[in-house]
Amino acid sequence: MKMGFLAWLASPCCGEAVRFASLSRMPDPKVDIEAGALACGSCCCEYPIIGGVPRLLPREQNDKRVAATSRSFTWEWTRYPGSLAEDERVFLEECQLEAADLKDKRVLDAGCGMGRYSLVALALGAEVAALDLSESWARLVPAAREQAGLHVVQGDLLKPPFRPGLFDLVYSHGVLHHTQDTHQAFLAVAKLVKPEGLLSVWLYGKAGRFADFATNPLRPDRAWVGRHRRLAWCVVGVRHLISDLLRVFTTRLPLALTYLLCFPLAMFGALPLVKYLTFSVHPRFQVRLIENFDWLTPPFQSHHTKEELAAWCEEAGLDLLKVLPHGLVPKPGVLARRRRAARRS
Repeated sequence: MKMGFLAWLASPCCGEAVRFASLSRMPDPKVDIEAGALACGSCCCEYPIIGGVPRLLPREQNDKRVAATSRSFTWEWTRYPGSLAEDERVFLEECQLEAADLKDKRVLDAGCGMGRYSLVALALGAEVAALDLSESWARLVPAAREQAGLHVVQGDLLKPPFRPGLFDLVYSHGVLHHTQDTHQAFLAVAKLVKPEGLLSVWLYGKAGRFADFATNPLRPDRAWVGRHRRLAWCVVGVRHLISDLLRVFTTRLPLALTYLLCFPLAMFGALPLVKYLTFSVHPRFQVRLIENFDWLTPPFQSHHTKEELAAWCEEAGLDLLKVLPHGLVPKPGVLARRRRAARRS
């Protein structure tokens, strides 16, 4: 942990600023802090710094599903093949931004996983805070020790450990639907965006009402979906039913067994037509394997529509700028700008 990162942080329990409570050695601005503790002067909570990573988790969590979610993502991201050639292209498409938009910006990767997109944002000139509940961020720690602009922190998206209005850009891609309350997680991360800053989010989609499905924006290479909207809507609905049925069992199985069961799904993901009933059509087998595992194991998984996301943006004081185009399966995503607070007379 870098000394200057302290000014970004806040207690997840009360939102107040934190201070160093103890350090293993005298602080040096040029050397990362490897061990110690942070404390909140308001609620008297202490948070350890272990292996250079501050662990700003809320007080004891009684919901066992939260711990199960953390375990499943730690298992997943430690087996992911690493950064991929398409990471920058995919990141910018999903953010709905240009590369130059990241330069010299303060950015939060809200749900960083192993941090492949954190590294993309860093390479594009941003100063990045990478936050995750699971310990999958461990793969980012060596890079954080070497890069002055990268910070790793463990925390909960429902109670993110940062000062409000801190970031120029917050992005959370495919993450918020894995919390206990997607709506509240969205509002919590939206508060971290500074006035006129940007929020980029995408979530798992669902068929929803056909009237809404029929207006979903499509990628240019998915024109055939537009010609067969009613059929596509039915396929998405069937896929969702298959998913719900499988997850009744897979969320209760040992992780290693679910991982083995994902091998046939990963093989089906390479077959024409059949692949759309699986949960990944990525060209690489190992990526399909992990993405199927990602779908089937976390206890929390909710599905949403672009209409829901638009309503949440309005509630959070955000102006909707763009809606993310997608393929057959809905992938509701938005780029939104936080409104500048009105001046008081």
